Parts: sequence; structure tokens; C-alpha cells
Amino acid sequence: MRMMHRIVIVALALALAIATGAGAAGQKASIIEAWFIHNESMGDPVGVEKGFFGNLQVQVIGGGPGLSPIDRVMAKARAGEIVFGVDYPYNILEAREKQKLPLVVIAHDFQKSAIHLLSWVPLKSAKDVKGTVATWIGYDKQIKAMIGPGWDKQIKVVNQQGDPATLGAWVNKQYQFAHAMGYNEVLVAKRVVKEKYYVYSYANDFGMRWPENVVFTTEDIVRKYPQIVQQFVTGHYKGLQYALSYRDEAAGILLKYNKNLDKAHEVEGMEFLASIIMTPDTGQYGLGFVDPAAWDRLVKDLAAAKILAAPPNVTAAYTTQFPSGVK
Repeated sequence: MRMMHRIVIVALALALAIATGAGAAGQKASIIEAWFIHNESMGDPVGVEKGFFGNLQVQVIGGGPGLSPIDRVMAKARAGEIVFGVDYPYNILEAREKQKLPLVVIAHDFQKSAIHLLSWVPLKSAKDVKGTVATWIGYDKQIKAMIGPGWDKQIKVVNQQGDPATLGAWVNKQYQFAHAMGYNEVLVAKRVVKEKYYVYSYANDFGMRWPENVVFTTEDIVRKYPQIVQQFVTGHYKGLQYALSYRDEAAGILLKYNKNLDKAHEVEGMEFLASIIMTPDTGQYGLGFVDPAAWDRLVKDLAAAKILAAPPNVTAAYTTQFPSGVK
């Protein structure tokens, strides 16, 4: 009888351990990255590999040309899945206003813009930007807002393309200006371009203090699964913090997810990424800090350039409900 009692106790203890232990399988969720998996998205692969999501089973899905994170998130959400995505805040606003999609931003990866403008001529102000500007699909709002009303009389926007790193046509002087991320194309240009050129930061040189690479999901997921949303946000930023602290290891993890990466290039870009991810605000409020003032600046700039047809309900586009707690 005592033996049977012990067996029951041991069985119950084992079942409890399996259900609650670190290795327990929990809810499944997906994160759809804005681009191919590389250093800008390192928080998620590192979070998965280091176990920072706990028992939340996170699938990391890379993006690419023509793959809209918004469309892909909505498809999975409509199928009943728990899903998160990364995109630009103005794309979220546009999707909410024009398509009436119930999207909500839950965190900001980049506290300020990573985008730079490469130019063959020196610029003193936005008025000097005249000619053809190349950028990627969906990344044209900043140049238009920077110039303001009448931008279409001053510039022509074309799709950015050509090797290396989509800079080929600009390097060959097929157009005067091109966009470049501080952690990627800016570094490539520095290595390959031999002639004199100029690099301008939208944030530092043109005062475009917008957040970028925002993490979003749907209003329904926030309402139904707030604990899972919080678990994901915390794991995401624990992964990002670890990656910035152990960069070589993080780059090695990225290579497991994308074998086409150049490890040294990924590590080099992390220095710039740290400068826009880890700021005085995130030191106070935690990584991923959602700054309402940044949204106000974004809407003000878009409205001034007449990119927005009507003032949006900006406060509905984001929530401050899920601080990461990671500093």
C-alpha cells in the first residue's frame, strides 16, 4: 500500500514537472520579420536559441522583397494563429486608415530612424534634394515628409536595386540619391564606393525623429492573449539585449537561420544598431519603449507633407501595455 502511495506521488510530481518546467511545450506563436533574417532581427533567433521565450514556442519567419509583414500577419491571424510582425510605423498607420486593418504596435525596436540618404552632391537642407531618389518598396514616406508639400515636383521616387546590397544602380550613377540603412548599406558603400559621396542621417541631419522596426500584432490577439503578448515582448528584448552583449555569438546564431550572411558584416552593423536600440529612454523605461511623443512627431510630419488624407486616430495604433522590463 505504501509502495502504491509512493508511486502515485512520484507520478503526480513528474506530471507537474513536465507541465510547468522550463522544457514544457507551451502556446505556439510566429514572428514575421520585416526582411531576411539578419542583424536587425537578431532578437528573435537569439531569444529562441537561448530559451528567453520560456515555454512559448516561437517560429521565426524571414521576410524579403514583395513580402508584406502586414499581409502575412493578417493571414495568420485570420487563421486563428498567434502572430507578431515587424514593420514601419507609417505602414501600420496606413493599413489602419486605408484598409481598416485592426493592427496595434506593442513595441519599438528602433527608437530613431536607421535610414540614411546617400548623395553624389552635398546637401544643406531638404531643398537641395532634387532628382531621382531610389528606395525600397514601402520606404518612401520619410523622403516625402522631409521635403514636404510639393515633393513630387522636386523628386522622382524609383525602386532601389542592383548589387551590391541594392546599391548597384546608384553606384553606377543611374540616379542621384539612394537609401541606406546605417547597419547595412552604409557599411557596404563605405567599402565599395571609391568616388566622393555624402551620407546624411534622417534622424540626426534632417530631424526626422521617428521610431522604426516596430513590433505589432492584432487588436484581437492583444485582447485575448495579453499574457502571451507580454511573454513574447519580454523574450524578444532579452534576446536583443543578449545579442548586443555577445555579438559574435549572436552572429553565429543568425548564420543558423540564414546561411547567406557575412558574419563579419553582421557584427560590424551591430554597433550602429546598439545606438538606435539602446538610448537614454530605454535605459529608463526598458528596451522596446513605446514613446507616444514619437508617434505625435510622425503624424505631424506626415500631415504637413499631405501624405495623410485626414488625421488618423494615432493613439489607437499603439499600446504602452507591454513594457519589456529589459534594460
